[in-house]
Amino acid sequence: MTAITTAPASADPLLPLAGPFLVRVAGLDSSALDAVVPRVAEELAAVRSAERRLDTHAGPVIDVLFGLVPKLDDDVPLRREVLAGKRRVNRRAELGWGTGTRERLRARISAGDVNLVAEWDELIRSRGELMAELTGALARHRASALEGLREVLRDKGFLESLAIAAPDWIRYGRPHERGFDNPRELQTLYSYVARAALKTSPFSGLTTVGLGGRRGSGRSGNRTSATVAYLALLRLARSETTAPLLDYRPAVIRDGGAGEPAGVLVHSELVLAEGTVWRQDRVVEADHALRWISGFAGRDRVSYREVLEAVGGQRPFARFRRLLDSGVIHPVVPWRRCEAPLPVLADLVRGTESEIPADDLALAHDLGARSGDGDVAARAAAGARIAKVTEGWAIRQEAGGRPSGLVYEDRETDLELPDPRLFSAVGDDLSALGAKIRPKLFRSHVYDFLLERFVAEFGAGGCCVDPLGFLMRQMVERDSNPGYDMATAADQRTRTGDPGERAWLPVGPTSAPPNAGVMFQLEADSYEAVLAGGHRLVVNNFGAGTGGMFARFRGLLGEEFSARLAEHIARCWSGVPCRELVPWTECNTAQAECAGILPPLLVPGELTTSGASTLDDTVLVHDAGTNTLSLCDRAGAPFGLAYLGLVPQHLTHSYVRLLAVLADPWINASQDCDYTLDKMPQLLRRAGQDVVSLPRTQLDRVVIGRASWLVPVDAIPPAVADDAAFALALREFRDRHGLPGEVFAHQLSVFPGVGARKPMWISLDSPLSMRVFRQWLETGTRHVRLVEVLPSRTGHPQRDDDGRRRVTEYVTLLSWPRPAGRSR
Repeated sequence: MTAITTAPASADPLLPLAGPFLVRVAGLDSSALDAVVPRVAEELAAVRSAERRLDTHAGPVIDVLFGLVPKLDDDVPLRREVLAGKRRVNRRAELGWGTGTRERLRARISAGDVNLVAEWDELIRSRGELMAELTGALARHRASALEGLREVLRDKGFLESLAIAAPDWIRYGRPHERGFDNPRELQTLYSYVARAALKTSPFSGLTTVGLGGRRGSGRSGNRTSATVAYLALLRLARSETTAPLLDYRPAVIRDGGAGEPAGVLVHSELVLAEGTVWRQDRVVEADHALRWISGFAGRDRVSYREVLEAVGGQRPFARFRRLLDSGVIHPVVPWRRCEAPLPVLADLVRGTESEIPADDLALAHDLGARSGDGDVAARAAAGARIAKVTEGWAIRQEAGGRPSGLVYEDRETDLELPDPRLFSAVGDDLSALGAKIRPKLFRSHVYDFLLERFVAEFGAGGCCVDPLGFLMRQMVERDSNPGYDMATAADQRTRTGDPGERAWLPVGPTSAPPNAGVMFQLEADSYEAVLAGGHRLVVNNFGAGTGGMFARFRGLLGEEFSARLAEHIARCWSGVPCRELVPWTECNTAQAECAGILPPLLVPGELTTSGASTLDDTVLVHDAGTNTLSLCDRAGAPFGLAYLGLVPQHLTHSYVRLLAVLADPWINASQDCDYTLDKMPQLLRRAGQDVVSLPRTQLDRVVIGRASWLVPVDAIPPAVADDAAFALALREFRDRHGLPGEVFAHQLSVFPGVGARKPMWISLDSPLSMRVFRQWLETGTRHVRLVEVLPSRTGHPQRDDDGRRRVTEYVTLLSWPRPAGRSR
């Protein structure tokens, strides 16, 4: 490649260094949606031509009739017929006159006008015949579309993926055995087919992944949700029978400084929302808990018996449970990082009168781990069986008390994937894009907040031997945290402006260099065309460039993939050893899958492993020369810290958020991608009563913004019962605003729901597609963004072994040289 190499970083601060390429491949070929697009262009054109002839003819006919009315005072019945005919012309209907009426008119108008009037009825009849042909064609199309969607259900891999993604629908709806008279069932199937054919967010076989430069082996990684195991652990800890089998972790208490003389405490609780789980850590005043756990100061593990002796009283177990429920103590997770949790719990309780039998724990594990081996029915049944076995494990049984996905699966592609690093033109494109991104990467104001607080407490060049305590003191939960709140607000302002010198502020050896993950697609007829530079590179989105988007596939893609990722991380933190930061591994499946690339730095509550360190093994130091912060081991040697979680680091909380900012302080303010959610505020500001057209934005071969249209929902033709009338209205709408036939629809909302956050592919020529679109819209949605499908469904160079095109997205990690100098 040109500027993108695996060699040491260029001295040019604008040119990036590229890491490995992850390739995301759609699970179905893009032609799977051909059946949805009606082939009725000729019929539509004929009807619209007839409509134009009628429009042209209507004026002269109305003029003839209008001029005739004053002359018919002597024949009132005929005048009424003429007036009724005029109204019918306005409605584009037949005149409705009988033979007698026409004969009487012949004596009143010229021969030319007689022919003009007669031609009107002929045009109306011709249009009616053409409409009948269009209606028949659309009826045949609908039947063909439904059959085409049913045909997709004969794809074994697709059905296997649906058995993981929608097990209840597969088991009870049995879509592969039934029709789709129910609009909701049709919407479900349509959505999944479009998702598998066009979208590139990895999930089961709906979107597979692979490493550029090799043929995938089609492997799958299957497991039962980590949340299931953690819920079981909490249930076992609350049972008097099994609680003695576990050890317990007192909540971390640290000196609170002058503001909190009694100390501060980390209060942790499991949070489930919209099917997603995380551990929420909050730093609160410690005075209410000191009475119970002050005797355990300095210890991170105590036995059940020690806890009971400490709480005392006539009913010590009741007090013990209150401490559990209030977050003052927590069960120590007995499994280790990258270890299957449910077998560990099964071994722990085997032979006891456990509320959760050991066999159920083992079964829940086996069902998930072996779900990749079964057929469609077995895979769907595995999820249902896990749900049945685990239904009593959650402490909170209300909605949201259980994870949405009980079986987790990632799949590797089985296709031959080219190595994008061999395409020098793609390297040129990424270099040009990187040069544009780099001035928009700026150091977070939250890093400044940390600096100011550290220097205020420890002085310039100071050293903190208790980094955890320092971080906790900065995030004590109160009505507000002015310093932190102002820093986050400043970050938001800078994102929408010019970062200026903030893009070039230095960071210490613990922190990542400026970095970005780039998700892009290639539009070309073939990879040979890409090799020759005959392509477009379409930028979809940005993410972090340190490796979190890749780490999730460590176990699936094997040692070569892990080695490439570790090599990229080593280049980013050249000269120092590096540790990984991945929180919530004990309860969040995706985060747990990300762990294991590097030795970890653990925060309280995380799974341990060999080679792990905790914050208690570190010191936090200030470099007065550069005005930066770094973590060092107890011998004073600095180390790097790579945030490798799949959950974006800005979604972490409390003191963990500060630690994540120390690991990667860089915020990408670049708008040079086409991601609707990031652009939502400015899109909503531009949306109004009229359709707003936004042109494509392109830099040479690099497309940084697709053509799109901001459309009031009310401006889109409503779904009337008559498919022919609906199709005509849609075509007129398309032509009026210059819209392409196929688009992705995004709902515009300040707070979009889960479904609304994901785009939907629609054919503006298809009544079937547009009816599904109307069902998909949330009640409160007032505007949508309609975006051109670029690359088009036939514009992807990747093909499967049968020569069919597959929608493909590439993800690469970019990093830039560390800025030199001193921060303010």
